[in-house]
Amino acid sequence: MLKLTNPPRPRISLQGLMIGLLVIAVIAVSWPKFRSALTVLPAGNEVVQPSSSQTPLALASAAEHVTREYYPRGPLDTSGFGLAVSRIAPWKPDASLDQIADSWRGLSDHNIAKIDQALAEKNLPFQKRCSLLSTKASFLNYEGQPIKAYQALEEARALIEGNETLLQANLYSVIFFQGVTALRRGENENCILCRGESSCILPIAPTAVHTNPTGSRLAVQHFTEYLHQFPDDLEVRWLLNLAHMTLGEYPEKVDPQYLVSLDHFRNSEFDIGRFRDIGHAVGVNELDQAGGAIMEDFDNDGLLDIVVTCFDPTEPMAFHRNSGAGTFEEMSASAGITGQLGGLNCMQTDYNNDGFMDIFIVRGAWIATPVRPTLLRNNRDGTFKDVTREAGLLHPVNSIAASWADYDNDGWLDLFVCCERQQSRLYHNQKDGTFREIAESAGIRGTSRCKGSAWIDFDNDGDRDLFLNYLTDERRPDLYRNNGDGTFSELGTSLGIYGPIGGFSCWAWDYDNDGWEDIFATCYDRSLGDVVQGLLGEPHTRKSNCLYRNLQGRGFEDVTKQAGLDVVLATMGSNFGDFDNDGFLDMYLGTGDPLFSTLIPNRMFKNVGGKRFADITASSGTGNLQKGHGVACGDWDRDGNIDIFIEMGGAVNGDKYHNILFQNPGSKNHWLTVKLIGEKTNRAAIGARIKVVTAGEDPLTVHRTVSSGSSFGANPLQQTIGL
Repeated sequence: MLKLTNPPRPRISLQGLMIGLLVIAVIAVSWPKFRSALTVLPAGNEVVQPSSSQTPLALASAAEHVTREYYPRGPLDTSGFGLAVSRIAPWKPDASLDQIADSWRGLSDHNIAKIDQALAEKNLPFQKRCSLLSTKASFLNYEGQPIKAYQALEEARALIEGNETLLQANLYSVIFFQGVTALRRGENENCILCRGESSCILPIAPTAVHTNPTGSRLAVQHFTEYLHQFPDDLEVRWLLNLAHMTLGEYPEKVDPQYLVSLDHFRNSEFDIGRFRDIGHAVGVNELDQAGGAIMEDFDNDGLLDIVVTCFDPTEPMAFHRNSGAGTFEEMSASAGITGQLGGLNCMQTDYNNDGFMDIFIVRGAWIATPVRPTLLRNNRDGTFKDVTREAGLLHPVNSIAASWADYDNDGWLDLFVCCERQQSRLYHNQKDGTFREIAESAGIRGTSRCKGSAWIDFDNDGDRDLFLNYLTDERRPDLYRNNGDGTFSELGTSLGIYGPIGGFSCWAWDYDNDGWEDIFATCYDRSLGDVVQGLLGEPHTRKSNCLYRNLQGRGFEDVTKQAGLDVVLATMGSNFGDFDNDGFLDMYLGTGDPLFSTLIPNRMFKNVGGKRFADITASSGTGNLQKGHGVACGDWDRDGNIDIFIEMGGAVNGDKYHNILFQNPGSKNHWLTVKLIGEKTNRAAIGARIKVVTAGEDPLTVHRTVSSGSSFGANPLQQTIGL
């Protein structure tokens, strides 16, 4: 078993001001010898002086025949995300989306100009100059200019190498930063500008080898240089191996002492066929960054359309209408939604029971100042109208998730909105196009820092209960039982719900087809080293996702380990579907975080008869290394096979990627597509239960619940059921 060190990484700030995925205050590192060399601070990436409390590794410098003590790399804001969100000026509570966008436009250019002005000072202290150059590199990476960022780091490195005082504590942080920046250059120049079907999919295919090798060559140089001093850094070893893969040199040219084997990852137990990325061929492959996705029939023509939103507050949402001819048409302008800017997540609803699906968008995740959500009413003529204000939903919050259900069974869909910095909100549908906020009176309290919500009828009493997942180190999830009188009671621990700690997206499903809804809750532990350990088939010590099996309403059993899901995945967007039509629900998980160094495959897991899950990422060809956000699974081409759309890209402009539509290769199994229309219930039939029993010698019973699936990504409400 490998015993390798994983240096500390920036963690989410869960106390005080939540302004990003990175800690934008002095990072308190528990291990003194791993203290940051370029710590992320409000002022930038600060170069540090070595202190007597630090315990560096003593390493011999062969060139100078002296012993010099160097410090390993510290936490770095390689993408500039933490720096950027810390410099955003707050807006007024009633600010329009355009006004909020104005706060973001030119942010990096403005800060880079200020840095250049400071660097022009002749008597600038040496340490300050190095810190400013590192901060400049972060902002340049933020804007997608890795070549200029690398030049700034070269200048910073030259200064540090000429100063014995700062050399020991800072050199290898700069070297690592150089490697990551060079690797991103290679991604930009090849995976994005020269993208093909197999680009960035692990294992790297010969057709995906970089034709412009400069970035990866530099990355190999710097990661090798780093590992010569710190050979046990598994994260850097992984990045070195990736760089060699992109050059077509893996494993032959990887130094054997740094080789990371892909044998375990390649060895998929099952093969349901290889999925092809056809996004470029059908018109849904726009270059994007973190955001949400919906696959749904918005014009009632029987074809699934695709809606996409983007975290960037300056970017409009996109509406792709299914033409029925094997392509999609971009209809945002004619649909009247180009003014809808930003939005990290979105989901469909039919809030007014008119039979046409509406759209709800949440905003404000990961930043300090709250942002208004949007409710778009479907006008039934191919256009949408913003009715947020008149519906009573304009209250600004910091949100990444929301979910719809008719919790009081009055035939009208109600809304729960997860909030990060405020108490989460429950809106009761007043049946006249308006909503009333009732969370406190309904008994749903103390629900800030919520990252995911899922409605579930865990006790099969006909009332929708509510599961909440929190991104915090201080609390477990909540499970609120619906009391049937308009109130809820929190019963999580009494029902066996104890994790995950640090949760993210979640959903309710009946993964074992026993007629009782189960829970899957993802964990956002972002240790790259532990993710790599999982790819190697090695054990880990970190938190993982949780799969809870419903014990017929009496409680839940944590079956994560037995089901083969006790692995660190760094899950963000996610969703599920029966990809091989065997009657059991499989899943697809988007992975990543804002750091440029977090290059790990998105993952697909096959449900093996409701007993366990097998990783089939490699055999299915779905392990793209770029950041995966909103996931929507549906049969867009009506061939009976569930395809996968993923809204791709990281949190910053410099970490964009093309959206993906994975075409299902199909199976020989039969299937059934069901679209329910409510009469006494809500028109969209959200929450309705479906039971299918097959005939024959080996009958199968399949259970489904009508929902959009995960809290981060929206499946169609029509159900494609494998038989």
